[in-house]
Amino acid sequence: MNAKLIGCILMGVFVAHLAVFMMIDRYRWMNRPAPAPTPVPLSLAEEIVVDPKTGAKIVNREITVSTKLRPEVYRGSGDERTEK
Repeated sequence: MNAKLIGCILMGVFVAHLAVFMMIDRYRWMNRPAPAPTPVPLSLAEEIVVDPKTGAKIVNREITVSTKLRPEVYRGSGDERTEK
């Protein structure tokens, strides 16, 4: 037998095994339970104001989202950034 033919056969067997192992891993990955989403701390406020002249209702909505920033990225309004 030719060395190129044996090399092609071995490479084909390797690629076929690699494809099967990747399919098995993908199947296991897809069937994992999804992690629980972290709740976003937000507050909602709504105010309905009636215009005394026209009698039209005006709805004021306020949504506040509070986030915690990483201290190494943001130091606050009075602090200066330090580069390390």
